[in-house]
Amino acid sequence: MEGEIAKKNTRGSWSLLRPFQMISISLLSLLLPLSFLFLSRLSLSSVVPVTVSRVSSFLHQADVGVLYTILSLIIISTLINNLSGKPECSLLHSHLYICWIVLFLVQACVAFGIEGMIMSTTMSTNPDENLFLASQERWVLVRVMFFLGLHEVMLMWFRVVVKPVVDDTVFGVYMEEEERWSERVVVAVTFGLMWWWRLRDEVESLVVVAEVKRKLLTSLDGVDFLNWWMYYICVVIGLVKIFKAVSYFVNMFILTIKRSRKGCESCVVVDVDHV
Repeated sequence: MEGEIAKKNTRGSWSLLRPFQMISISLLSLLLPLSFLFLSRLSLSSVVPVTVSRVSSFLHQADVGVLYTILSLIIISTLINNLSGKPECSLLHSHLYICWIVLFLVQACVAFGIEGMIMSTTMSTNPDENLFLASQERWVLVRVMFFLGLHEVMLMWFRVVVKPVVDDTVFGVYMEEEERWSERVVVAVTFGLMWWWRLRDEVESLVVVAEVKRKLLTSLDGVDFLNWWMYYICVVIGLVKIFKAVSYFVNMFILTIKRSRKGCESCVVVDVDHV
């Protein structure tokens, strides 16, 4: 009896903390699309270079290296999870300090990259006509698949890193088996707003810069290849999601037809018995 009362009191206190959890989830989940936004603007700076000091250049290289490493691991994990259909690895969940370290590193990299983002906004809004034309030539279907893939990557970031840290901070314990629809809605709405505000216009530079350099017979950097690789891995993830959704609806349609046929056959048998 006392245990049930304690559980009710705990749930009541948790319900009061839910708004703080949602706010924390929405803000920390934004770190991933902000990372893509920072890298896309950084790729533009290779076309329209910005003069910086040697110290700032070294710090930027270290910042970008750490950010690329973490994002690549998250993207690969998302692709493997979508292909295998298995739940995420709970290695980080059993060692919450790793989640804290990863979250701190990404937050520090994005915060340090804000300076570069502000510098890039001072550039001309149309630095190269070739970039604009190349972005217009991209298929809408590719953009849709990238949008879906990037949303899946953001969900992976939320489940593997953000949620364990937020739950442990707000509730004092990570609720692994409890993932509410409200949390998914908050992540989806946050991503949608970020996409509508900036990402839809600027994230294409991840792949467009490399394609324009290739057409102009300009040497490609390692960063250009990484940007191109991350973009199309997200496209593949989006393609897998579309394929799974189509397969699900096709299976549901086939099951509905089979059930309707079985119902008709049973009706015919009953009618024959009556005759």
